[in-house]
Amino acid sequence: MKQQVASARKLRRPLKSANRSQPPFNCSGVKKIDPGIATEVRILWDNGIETTESCQGGQGHPFPEPTVRFSGGKSEGPRALGIALQHGLRVTALRRVWTVIDGEAVGPFWEMTFYHPDGGGLKSVLKANGTVTWKWQ
Repeated sequence: MKQQVASARKLRRPLKSANRSQPPFNCSGVKKIDPGIATEVRILWDNGIETTESCQGGQGHPFPEPTVRFSGGKSEGPRALGIALQHGLRVTALRRVWTVIDGEAVGPFWEMTFYHPDGGGLKSVLKANGTVTWKWQ
């Protein structure tokens, strides 16, 4: 019984690996992490999730909403979701994603999106004439 408790405690500790480089929070010569997604990236990274791309989202950004992409097998997404929820992050979606580059599917990788207080992303707007348009939030 004591060994099971010790194992459970070990799982809750942040994972540190000498083989992983730190995300660019304070690196020189590398584009730093957007401040609007840095907390989420830090929590995931400190708990062993190897993030590969992140964006705070919004107009002028590659993603319409706060997004973190990460690598890993089929169990890594649910594990990352559990970590995010245990730390109080407001996750809105978890996806397994393939992109198409030069006509070839690349992936899969994981993508997690987060709530943004200003709404984030594109929102549909119903016009007076009954048509729908889009605007950035």
